[in-house]
Amino acid sequence: MTAAHPPGDRSAPSSREQGEGRGEASTDRPLLDDQIAYYRARAPEYDAWWYRTGRFDRGAANNAAWRADVEAAEQAVIACLDRERPAAVLELACGTGLFTRIVAPRTGAVTAVDASPEVIAINRARVAARNVRYVQADLFAFEPPMRYDCVFMSFWLSHVPHARFDAFWAMVRRALAPGGFAFVVDSAHDATSHAVDHPTPDRHAGIVTRRLDDGREFRIVKVFWEPAALAARLRECGFDADIGATKRYFIYGSARAAQAHFSE
Repeated sequence: MTAAHPPGDRSAPSSREQGEGRGEASTDRPLLDDQIAYYRARAPEYDAWWYRTGRFDRGAANNAAWRADVEAAEQAVIACLDRERPAAVLELACGTGLFTRIVAPRTGAVTAVDASPEVIAINRARVAARNVRYVQADLFAFEPPMRYDCVFMSFWLSHVPHARFDAFWAMVRRALAPGGFAFVVDSAHDATSHAVDHPTPDRHAGIVTRRLDDGREFRIVKVFWEPAALAARLRECGFDADIGATKRYFIYGSARAAQAHFSE
């Protein structure tokens, strides 16, 4: 793949992209601020969800099914990166590094972005890689400083409100070098994915309440995409997407912008 392109190669966001969903999006700011506050507060306990410990321990059978799906999702990411060999990757919502540690050894440079300094600190300690540069930023205000061969996001797209979907993917398109691709890993809707003291989220509500170990509660965005629906929605944004799923817990896949969008 090509190396990252300088900022001058990027197209500025159109007035439609800047204003997309402006009325509705302007009213969701308190919800998004609560979402950021939640992930900042959750940073030291976040990994319990991934490793199925504490409130996320669902018993031997469910935990084994989860771990099998984790392995499938991780292997899909590894296979894609080994095949594409991107020179530079932009990781959005890098979190505690559960996937940064997979991405970093398979590319020349990673720009890892997250709104939470607490998770960035955990990520930095876990990954400890010289080729990773960390950026603290609200992803709804972030503008990529260059173009990348890959834009990677794990468990982030489900936190993008419907009203901001087009504008978010317009930013992803601006971040991609010609021929580049995005890769998404995210949550499928399953009643045993969340903590045992969380109610099963409504598949269609778009907002859920989450509780921390200390009992504090926060409202966050949570959109459960089905693979076919996500691929269709991405086509509306000018991306050709190939989205699949593990047996129960995750969706994953790649998306490439139509060439016409690079010349707009």
